[in-house]
Amino acid sequence: GSMMTVDFKHIGQCKLVKKPWGQETWIQAGSDVYPFVLKELVLKAGFVTSLQVHQHKTESIHLHQGTGAIIYHPEPFDCERFLAGGYSEEELAKIKSELITQELSPGAVFHTPTGTIHRMIADTQLRFVEASTCHLDDVIRLQDDANRSSGRIDSEHK
Repeated sequence: GSMMTVDFKHIGQCKLVKKPWGQETWIQAGSDVYPFVLKELVLKAGFVTSLQVHQHKTESIHLHQGTGAIIYHPEPFDCERFLAGGYSEEELAKIKSELITQELSPGAVFHTPTGTIHRMIADTQLRFVEASTCHLDDVIRLQDDANRSSGRIDSEHK
């Protein structure tokens, strides 16, 4: 077999993904050898991420710079039921009305388990590091300012 060795590169050589709200630098995109994903994200002031939920992916985030908030629902969302068309507009509206806002400042650390509806909001520019499982296309967008659909947006990954 081929020998594994330490792999060095500069952050400027990492994959950069442009988003409507800012950008992601993919420090580690995940593989058999590295069964995790590590990203640095910049969320521009005044922008928000999708109101999203993951069926399989879990995330841990450390905010380095900026102030804003995470908006989340305190109870797990049934992704399978949603994907099967099992939620009414009224139920979804009720869930959106129950979202909690947690203010964030530098040094904040939080974790989003599977089924957590969440969204980040930037009052000032946010710079944060996110570690996650390798379920990269696992995003269900319940609301999105750029009207993006669920899943991976190929045009962002050129």
